[in-house]
Amino acid sequence: MKNTLIDSQKRKLRRLNMGILSLLFLFLGGIIFSATQLTATAETELKSDKTVKGLILSADKKPIPGAVILVKDTTTGTVADIEGNFSMDLQYFDEATVTLIISMIDYESKEVVVKTNKLPKDLGKITLEKEVE
Repeated sequence: MKNTLIDSQKRKLRRLNMGILSLLFLFLGGIIFSATQLTATAETELKSDKTVKGLILSADKKPIPGAVILVKDTTTGTVADIEGNFSMDLQYFDEATVTLIISMIDYESKEVVVKTNKLPKDLGKITLEKEVE
C-alpha cells in the first residue's frame, strides 16, 4: 500500500513538473513571437512609403471619430481615430488610382481618388456633409 501511494505521489509530482515546464515554454515562446512580430512590423512600416492619411471633419469643422475609410470594391479599410485622423497603407495596390470611400452614419459618403504613384500623400481635411432626410 505504501509503495503505491509513493508511486502515485511521484506521478503527480512528475505531471506537475511537466505542466510547469510546458507553461514556461509556452510563455517564453509567446514572448519571443511577440518580439519578432514587433520587430517585423517596425521594419515594414519603415519601408512602406505608400501611405495616405487625412482628417475627417463635419461641416461645422468638428472631427468625426469612427468614420470608415474603405478602398472601393475591396475589403481593405480603416477607421478614423478619436480626433478624426486616419492613415492607410496602399502598398499592395498595383492600380494607377485607388478610390477611397469615406462614410459615417448620418453623413453622406464621399469618394476620393488617390494616385498610387504620388504616395505618400496627405489628403488634408475631408469634410462630410450631414445626410438630408
